[in-house]
Amino acid sequence: HYLCARTNFGKSMIRRTLFHFAMLALPAVSLVNAQDAQREDQRWQPVVQIAHQEEILPAPHPTRENAGLTLQAVEQNALANHPALNAAAARVAAAHGRQLQAGLKPNPVIGYHATEVGNFGTAGAQGGFVSQRVITGKKLQLDQAIAGWEIDAAQFELTATEQQVLSDVRVRFYDALVAQRRVELTRELARIGSDLVEATQTLLKNRLGTENDLLQAQIRADQAQLLLDNARNEQTAAWRRLAAVIATPDMQPTPLAGGLDTDLPQYDWEQCYAMVLQNHPQLGAAYARVERAAVAIDRAQKENVPNDDLFVSLRHNNMTSDDVANVQIGFPIPIRNQNQGAIHAAQSEWIVANGQARRIELDLQDRLAVAWRRYANARQQVDAYRQRIVPRSKRSLDLVRDGYEKRQVEYLTLLTAQQTYFEVNLAYLNSLREFWSAAMLLESQLLAGSLSP
Repeated sequence: HYLCARTNFGKSMIRRTLFHFAMLALPAVSLVNAQDAQREDQRWQPVVQIAHQEEILPAPHPTRENAGLTLQAVEQNALANHPALNAAAARVAAAHGRQLQAGLKPNPVIGYHATEVGNFGTAGAQGGFVSQRVITGKKLQLDQAIAGWEIDAAQFELTATEQQVLSDVRVRFYDALVAQRRVELTRELARIGSDLVEATQTLLKNRLGTENDLLQAQIRADQAQLLLDNARNEQTAAWRRLAAVIATPDMQPTPLAGGLDTDLPQYDWEQCYAMVLQNHPQLGAAYARVERAAVAIDRAQKENVPNDDLFVSLRHNNMTSDDVANVQIGFPIPIRNQNQGAIHAAQSEWIVANGQARRIELDLQDRLAVAWRRYANARQQVDAYRQRIVPRSKRSLDLVRDGYEKRQVEYLTLLTAQQTYFEVNLAYLNSLREFWSAAMLLESQLLAGSLSP
């Protein structure tokens, strides 16, 4: 009767009330008289202490910015060390070298010249010569123009590689940051599971619980521990992938600093379409190759214009003691070979380059549709968790904790509410991870995979 009066429970709640009383920090687990119960009521302390929410979670949402390695520092490290960037920069330098070489004129040829040696017992005519090929038809200028478009294409590819590196770094940074938060949450979830097992063992020991209660508590504790172990493995893998993409695989794990649900980028379809397709470096490289192919057609047609070969020699004729000079100039007559095959090949290459540029544009539009859907879904999930699901789970936890403090809710119900709150936050972290991955891919113009061949 005392229990019913003190807790406002009906008779059907007697067993759960006894279950709740078993958690009191009494000298012994036994029924006490009304006076003892009234005295103990002044220090209502369960065997397993319940932490308040602010002691369990870093914050109501995973937004805490710890002092640690920042995204900007990681990006600078990657830009300085990534081998793909070094290779792309070297290709630009190589293209500049080819342009320089394309504009160089042929070297002159000098040599020794002797004729009629032994005639009339003399040394004949002895002397030297100089020859020079003169390139006509502005072929050298066209060769340099072709090489110039190759430089533009290489420069666009360097920009694309830089975008790939930054995209990979940002995605993996947020993956590692989410993994770091997940370990923090699952650690608390495992602690709650362990507390639940201890509480149930105490109840079972004092015959206020059942073996099934203990088995259920142990199952939930084991599941929470598995989540923690998996979270630690994911954190290790995320860090190793981040270290690899910044080309410092031996870098030791370091706490990361950054917010996950602050300053979330928000785009509509038109913004994403313009952001991805306008000034896309791969498209720029493709269009540069189209221009190169167009100049190559002109260059192939100019090949039909013959070059001039100039030959000058100066000799001393020992038979007559005269000095003689010879001048010779020649050029091929384009009768049979008019470079028809090379012209046809250059025209075909122009068609190929145009088709490749169009293919890249359509491929970008196709991948953008998928990336936009992924981003939109992730944005909806993040908004739902942040605006409704997480606040409601927090409100539910507050109500349960308030009811527990007023002795209207059982301890196991409070543990379940706390566990649910953690699980909701873990799901929220997963949605944030997907959101940042999709957003960074859009911002990098769908460029990724800097470590791929």
